[in-house]
Amino acid sequence: MEMDIDAENENTADSRKLCIPGDKVFQVESSSIKTLTLGPGIRKSGDNLFATRVGIVHYKLPSTFFLETQSESYSPAAGDDVVGVVIKRKGHELSEQYFVVDLGRNVERQNGFLPVLAFRGATKRYRPNLKKGDLVYCRIRRVTPNGPVRLTCTNSAGTGCWGPLRRTGGVYRAGLAFVRRCLTDGSAEHTMITDIGTKVQVEWAVGINGRIWYYSGYEKSQNLLYLLLRDAEAAAGRPEAIKALGEAVLQQIACLTDDVPLEDNTQYWVTKVA
Repeated sequence: MEMDIDAENENTADSRKLCIPGDKVFQVESSSIKTLTLGPGIRKSGDNLFATRVGIVHYKLPSTFFLETQSESYSPAAGDDVVGVVIKRKGHELSEQYFVVDLGRNVERQNGFLPVLAFRGATKRYRPNLKKGDLVYCRIRRVTPNGPVRLTCTNSAGTGCWGPLRRTGGVYRAGLAFVRRCLTDGSAEHTMITDIGTKVQVEWAVGINGRIWYYSGYEKSQNLLYLLLRDAEAAAGRPEAIKALGEAVLQQIACLTDDVPLEDNTQYWVTKVA
């Protein structure tokens, strides 16, 4: 099935089409679009864009595509970025060792496998030694019908921001619709997170599986970030309300004079892991 969205003749700022996994939602070569911004649920293959799950395809000018779905059950798809929780490490030989990672209760297949050496810069002598309960930001590398979800913290270019997350950071468990908007360039939620990240020393990791990790290094400002995410989700996509929430939190953080630093002794990378 092919969904026809004509970007050149699109007169509205938001075109919505219902699709199912495998639907071709757009053909890049047939338009004047040079740079694409792809949100959750959309993948590019050759000159075509395809849907990876059931939902409503959104096209926003000038060149943003994303998929919106009301389902609160996340179906893992290759290329998705997720925030996982380490359950245990398995395997005997180093080349066969992997971390079992919990992806959340709202995930069709709850656990994923992350090889011990699937981290940027990892070697046999120097690699992360993750413990039960540690958080890790990773990408889904492969999903097979009957096999486990395969995870990685690297890519072919040797770039990316995946890896272990600070233990003193906070985690907000959000609805899937909210995290999709946070990951969609041009949305009010994405703009809010970006603005705060440029004006305050904050680290974010937004997982499409419904977990948002955040870290500021200070107790009170980190609590404000949690309240911001909670209130922004309750705003249900209203741009004016979300913008006001972000501006208010920035003012509150700027006025903090007695914030308490968080002790962070996180040390994941070790030599000669036992």
